[in-house]
Amino acid sequence: MVNTIVLILVALMAMASSVNAAGFRLAEQDAKATGMGNSFVAVADNASAVWYTPAAITGLEGTNVSLGTVMVAPSMEHKNVNGTTDEIKNKIHIPPHFYATRKLDENISLGFGVNAPFGLSTEWDKVTAVTRKVATKSEITSVNYNLNGAYKLNDRVSFAAGIDYAMVDATLNSIHPAGREILLNGDGNGMGYNAAAMYKHNDKWNFGANYHSQVKVDLEGDLKEYYAAGNVTPVKTKLTLPDMLQFGAAYKYSEKLTFSAEADYTNWTTYRQIVIKKRLDGSTISTAVKNWKSVWAFRLGSEYKYSDTWKFRAGTFYDMNPVKEKYFETRVPDSDRVALSVGAGYTKGSITVDVSYMYLMFLERKIDSSIQDSALTGGTTVLDGKYNSSAHLPALTVSYKF
Repeated sequence: MVNTIVLILVALMAMASSVNAAGFRLAEQDAKATGMGNSFVAVADNASAVWYTPAAITGLEGTNVSLGTVMVAPSMEHKNVNGTTDEIKNKIHIPPHFYATRKLDENISLGFGVNAPFGLSTEWDKVTAVTRKVATKSEITSVNYNLNGAYKLNDRVSFAAGIDYAMVDATLNSIHPAGREILLNGDGNGMGYNAAAMYKHNDKWNFGANYHSQVKVDLEGDLKEYYAAGNVTPVKTKLTLPDMLQFGAAYKYSEKLTFSAEADYTNWTTYRQIVIKKRLDGSTISTAVKNWKSVWAFRLGSEYKYSDTWKFRAGTFYDMNPVKEKYFETRVPDSDRVALSVGAGYTKGSITVDVSYMYLMFLERKIDSSIQDSALTGGTTVLDGKYNSSAHLPALTVSYKF
């Protein structure tokens, strides 16, 4: 019995289908950066530099704090081979971000950030969705705490290094082929590190690079079957969040207009397989192969300084997906995507309010050979068909400079 139901747990690594970055990564972590298509690593001129390029915080005077969210309102449909269509339930996700920086002297600065770089959810109907035996509800909450120290080597070059502490909480649901409901709750934590560099070539050109390491998370949870009271199996597994590398350039065309470009790499090869074990004796219950691939995103952004009070932004990107068709499942029904974004910033005294809007368009994906069908539904082909998705991402960040 445990061997059957634990197959549902293999989706723990796929936890929830992120709808704004490849896999379940959330690349949007600041309203200004989002307005520029996340092409921000070589710009990084506000407190969110703590996440995007902490080496750049040496250029921020005094103390800076910011608080906000990049909301995500996704839509997703599955056109089944039987001619029907399923859709996920509508839900607005509001992952928060908070950043603070402090310049200690002319050469040394500190930065602290709290954000949600991985997560989100999908929920397919428990009764009508043809893929309900693969997955119904998939939800993850990931909160990352990041502390950085930055050093200004000279007027052109700055470096930074820091540590990450990640907390992960997951809820997964599905319907067993026999008809009963299965629920998994799990949580865990892990640590990693980051490093960054900023190079100001001249008054026109900036170059930036930022790296976040893998974070290995030990997850523990309970697997519950609702057909029989008290049937709970304590289980555990490991999740390795991928390392990420961004590098880019910013060009100041004039006193008013700046352009930026960025390449963004996510090492999803950390998601090779999932080994599920009993928590009590450590014996292996199941091993599932995922074999995701590493992917790139390419981003372009711009900012126009209308006045000292108002700034306007626009951006775009193309983001590749890491999920091979062979391992496709509805917890992460991913596909390549493109995005368009616009934004504005308003500054009055020590307060800056940044707003932005991004529209994310997923390329249609046709599935006809996923092995998850046979693994989770006994050989049926419920995953086959066409998948179409999109998302609206409005954002707001409020900053204050002391």
